[in-house]
Amino acid sequence: MSDKKSLSTLYSIFVIFAVFIVAGGIYTFYNAQGFSYFSNDSKACNNCHIMNEVYADYMSGPHSKEIDGKPRATCAECHLPHDFIPKWIAKAQSGLSHAYAFTFKLEDLPTNLSATPKSKEMIQQACINCHSDFSENAINATAIPQHGGRDALSCVSCHKDVGHRRSF
Repeated sequence: MSDKKSLSTLYSIFVIFAVFIVAGGIYTFYNAQGFSYFSNDSKACNNCHIMNEVYADYMSGPHSKEIDGKPRATCAECHLPHDFIPKWIAKAQSGLSHAYAFTFKLEDLPTNLSATPKSKEMIQQACINCHSDFSENAINATAIPQHGGRDALSCVSCHKDVGHRRSF
């Protein structure tokens, strides 16, 4: 009889703990405007104060200028793959790593974010994809990481202020 009571108590504690975890997750997702990250709207990238300066740079730059009511390029179009599945995998990886950092590593957060090597490759490919009419005539093999190795040139090595300041 005592075993059943202790199992029941343990089960109750587990259920209460699970409810708190789920409720905390829902609150955090709501508070962080989680649904906005399912869009391509660049405003979603500015949900976090650490992106205020980057977003202001983007809004004053050429890619945010609207044509037929839509920006020339959104943050997602420059920073994520354009194919459906790789895009959502990259969004999930980025979102989970940001959520982890902002939850458990607040003291280690940088003042400004920097692009990872993987992100730099996605950005370079986005430049080439969107500007292919020009880039196929202007880009040599040293601009493509797969052909030029680690020291390959990138579009932002010359076009530093396109999108937002390069130091971010």
